[in-house]
Amino acid sequence: MDALTRLKQAVDAYYPLSQETWSAIAAITSIKLLKKDEWLYQEGEYLTTFAFLHQGLVRLVNTNAAGQEYNKRFFVAGEFPGVMHALHRAEPANQGIQALEPTEVVLINFKQFRALLMDNPELMRFQILYLEKNWLLEKDKRELYMVQLDATERYLSFLKEQPELAERVPQYHLASHLGITPTQLSRIRKSLKNSGSFT
Repeated sequence: MDALTRLKQAVDAYYPLSQETWSAIAAITSIKLLKKDEWLYQEGEYLTTFAFLHQGLVRLVNTNAAGQEYNKRFFVAGEFPGVMHALHRAEPANQGIQALEPTEVVLINFKQFRALLMDNPELMRFQILYLEKNWLLEKDKRELYMVQLDATERYLSFLKEQPELAERVPQYHLASHLGITPTQLSRIRKSLKNSGSFT
């Protein structure tokens, strides 16, 4: 399956689009290949696109004033990585997106997509359903996850919800995502293994 076919399937899973609407979207896209560790978007950059991930794995990362990284989220095939705050406000990105594996993305021109969106009821329905699931519901779950669960519970929750990423994401990146140090994560993994809760 090529990248645009997968993009169409991902969009249609939220709301099926007519051929006319899909053709308008396809016309504002381009394909980009990323090597492992290559940046799709860098902090401080003015952005013009958001992406659809066809193959690979990327991380959404923020760096604080002390140079410490926090991995906010990992995106896998079928998802839409982007620094939407920067795009909507036309400001430099306050987060970056980096490939953790060889990755292929479809780049979608943000201004052109917004112009289509404002004049197309199909795209409006897609956008509403997408935002409800991925920004409202997931954001609430993530905030509760970070506040209410201890480090071991956060790790176990991650394994339950995204088991395929446990082996694909480097341990230091996963530790950052969980809000702990790599040493703490190593201890948690060892403790779970010794207790028979984790193999």
